[in-house]
Amino acid sequence: RTMSAILRSTRSDAAVFVITAIITVTFDLIVAIQIGLAAAAVLTLRKVASLTGVRREEIQGPPTDGDQHIAVFTLDGAMFFGAAERVLQEISQVRDIEVAIIRLSQLRMLDATGAHALVDVVSALELRGITVLIKGVQDEHLSLVTNVGVIRSLRHHKHLFAELEPAVEHARSHVRRNEEARKTAT
Repeated sequence: RTMSAILRSTRSDAAVFVITAIITVTFDLIVAIQIGLAAAAVLTLRKVASLTGVRREEIQGPPTDGDQHIAVFTLDGAMFFGAAERVLQEISQVRDIEVAIIRLSQLRMLDATGAHALVDVVSALELRGITVLIKGVQDEHLSLVTNVGVIRSLRHHKHLFAELEPAVEHARSHVRRNEEARKTAT
């Protein structure tokens, strides 16, 4: 009964079970357990990486002139070596904005590779002239974000926010300054 329940559960559980059973019969139980654990770990990491996402959100509240030049991105799930490259590509492809707000408050896991990818995202956007604001770094991620250089890669250390509303207001002030500079230049 247990065997049929495992085989009917998920494809990854069934695959690990079948692989472990075949290796147990072919070799021995110790080798089978080691390979079964490795297969389960790989499948779990794939699943966690697929659940990691980047969402572009609308700015809450009444719209103001210039909001179309602000992008708010929320990172969900786990930012680790399995998902970092995809997140980097999605955010770096944004066009026609002046300010990007990256929300980290929904990020449940962050490893060194994910933090380095965040540095790469911030640096790539800043090199394109896009001001980056980071909102909601969780306490458990703060030392990693600091040590890896995410905060250093920001244009200004005051571009780190605990709440979204002040980040949006700050982004709007950047857009207004840029608009005034364009008017003065013409």
